[in-house]
Amino acid sequence: MMARSDEGSRRLERTMVGSLLWLLLGLLAAGSACTDEADGGSCESGGGPVSGALDLHCMDDQGRGIVQSIGECLTGAQAAGAGGGEVEEFGVFYGSEAFDDGCKYRVSFTHSCIQQNRPVTFDVTLTRNSDGSPATGAMPTTVEAYMEEGHISPSNTFRGPEGPPGTYAIGPVVFDRPGRWVVRFHFYETCSDLPPDSPHGHTAFYIDVP
Repeated sequence: MMARSDEGSRRLERTMVGSLLWLLLGLLAAGSACTDEADGGSCESGGGPVSGALDLHCMDDQGRGIVQSIGECLTGAQAAGAGGGEVEEFGVFYGSEAFDDGCKYRVSFTHSCIQQNRPVTFDVTLTRNSDGSPATGAMPTTVEAYMEEGHISPSNTFRGPEGPPGTYAIGPVVFDRPGRWVVRFHFYETCSDLPPDSPHGHTAFYIDVP
């Protein structure tokens, strides 16, 4: 009986040691994720998008979605001849997903670690509002990054390589002051923004920088 009791105790000890090892490994993995730039921007003392009101600017009074069709890319005299629509308002949205200002695209993003004076890359996914298909060839190399009191990011050269289709790695964006920033992405910048159905689109998000 004594031998069996000792054997049972040893098994219990081995089980407890194994459980503790798995717990420690899990904690180490979690700690690693908190400082991994590729993990959606999670990093120690890092910033990110601001929580707030839902984006409803592409909903009508009846709660139905507003979808702007996307036409041909026109430039210069072509766009002037096609005529322009109403003056478009530029919004700034909370969270990390919203429609663009013209209700042509759905825009969502993740980001690398956001800290003061640290170059940030935004991985932006762009899909057509009409059918959810990837919006390819957007060439999003124009970014506005500023604070609402007027301060502008020192960044002035951006890249926006595409891959997979409709997903763009936009940056680097440098935030050289702590506080609340606005980051506005532009898509199909070579197309005139005058025609209401132009492929040109833009949307902006609030970003907090610690």
